[in-house]
Amino acid sequence: MNGGRDQGRKIQKLQEKLHIVSKILEHMKEGVVILDSRGRIKAVNRAFLKITGLGHDQLYGREIQDLDLKWEGFASFEELLRAMREKKTWQGEVWGVHRDGTVFTSEVSLVKADEEEGIYVALFLDTSDRRNLEDSLRSLSHYDPVTGLPNRALLYDHLSYTLFRAKGRDKLVGVVFFDIDNFKLINDTLGHEIGDKLLKAFARRLASHFPSGTLVSRFGGDEFVVVLPLMDRVEDVEELVSSFVRGSTNPFYIDSQKIYVTVTAGISVFPMDGCDPQTLLRNADIAMHHAKELGKSSYRFFTDELNLKVTERFSLEAELRDALEKEEFVLYYQPIFDLNENHIVCAEALLRWHHPDKGVILPGRFIEVAEEVDLITPIGEWVLRKACADGRKLHEEGFPLRIAINISANQLSVRGFPSLLKEVVLETGFDPRYLEVEITESALMKNKQEAAKILKELRDMGVNIAIDDFGTSYSSLNYLKFFPVNKLKIDRSFIGDIMSDPNDVAIATTIIAIAHNLGLKATAEGVETEEQLIFLKLWQCDEAQGFYFSPPVTMDRLLELLRSESFRIKDV
Repeated sequence: MNGGRDQGRKIQKLQEKLHIVSKILEHMKEGVVILDSRGRIKAVNRAFLKITGLGHDQLYGREIQDLDLKWEGFASFEELLRAMREKKTWQGEVWGVHRDGTVFTSEVSLVKADEEEGIYVALFLDTSDRRNLEDSLRSLSHYDPVTGLPNRALLYDHLSYTLFRAKGRDKLVGVVFFDIDNFKLINDTLGHEIGDKLLKAFARRLASHFPSGTLVSRFGGDEFVVVLPLMDRVEDVEELVSSFVRGSTNPFYIDSQKIYVTVTAGISVFPMDGCDPQTLLRNADIAMHHAKELGKSSYRFFTDELNLKVTERFSLEAELRDALEKEEFVLYYQPIFDLNENHIVCAEALLRWHHPDKGVILPGRFIEVAEEVDLITPIGEWVLRKACADGRKLHEEGFPLRIAINISANQLSVRGFPSLLKEVVLETGFDPRYLEVEITESALMKNKQEAAKILKELRDMGVNIAIDDFGTSYSSLNYLKFFPVNKLKIDRSFIGDIMSDPNDVAIATTIIAIAHNLGLKATAEGVETEEQLIFLKLWQCDEAQGFYFSPPVTMDRLLELLRSESFRIKDV
């Protein structure tokens, strides 16, 4: 009898203790979760329900893994449990999504409470309010002041979290770089105030196009980045980007002005194109610049081939920086013949890079890179000095030829270029009247007024001026009256099919007529056959160059040819 009463008292005391513990748990501000050895939820308190927004019926018996919580330092809860076989406790941060869609953060302590039964107790301290306060304090440094969009810093944080969520869920994340085509021109033409308003309007259009949950950020300047989270198919990413690029041609109305813009985009996709923010953003940027090269108002995906191309470009850039110092550049000269006198009157200096491993590299491979990394000016100065020195040498050898050099838009934009040229001809002793500078139409038109001033200074020094690749850029001939030029050079693209294409015939003969009517000379480039030469002579073209006469040759070889009695055009 007494034994039964003692057992009853023990059970009653245990129930009283459990009731007290239950009351304590219910009134704790920390969320409490009791789990079995498989991570199934056996009990939770009210604080945990508040943290997650879920009810008892939605939690009891479920595996905590199903709640899609992110455990700091671990890809899954199962991985965390495996780690706890050696360590009996764990502390760290946990991220999750509340039932209302907001993100919550908690500092969590996980303890193995019963070794035999495999019972775990997790305490969740909700830190969302503290995080929200910290976020508010940081908001000024995390949002772009012009558009109100997240800036680069917040983009990195958000993308890191998005990738963290996507890992293990077999989902894709799209990272899209958008660039407004020709925004600088709009800014320079209409002013920065209009430019800022256009950026705001563009940001609103971009944000409204993509679905809820998408991060739209301003990366800098006229570049924006969109993060498309948890996508199922690459085609879904492409459809959203494609429709925006197509729709970007709709005009913006800014202060009663109708402004048209186009957009170029580059896309990288997690996990195929990278697994961290830096790689994905870099690859999307590479794809965007590739799209610009192929034609604006378009989009491109990142590919391994693009990555290889960029890697090669960076390698080329590094080697290019050393090429001047190591004296790897050389000048070749292509003879230019007077078609009336049938002899050489000029030699065009053509830059070549004698690479120690890759052999001779033509300018088409490296000039664009040189311009982008601000090497074109020192390279151009080297060409000028070398060409003038070689010209002086030719004169001393008894061959008073003109030397033609190509001038880039970058060189022409430097106000001190005439002073540099004057300094070089004085140093080398080369008569500037025998120097000919060749400038493309596009280079002239970048800053017409400044270019006209510089060319006038060159002409006052006696320098000859030729417009290179005439007819390939600007259809208006009105600009010719602004520039003191001596010669128009007919681009090789109009000479190659001149014997079979009526359009090339019309263009070439028109350029010759324009030159003569303006008192200028006409020089044909790319002459390769006797038939082309006969045609040009028939139409009284003044000069010609091309492989029919001679390919570009070294200075030593040019001297050999000049000393040869047979180095003349045969009568045709």
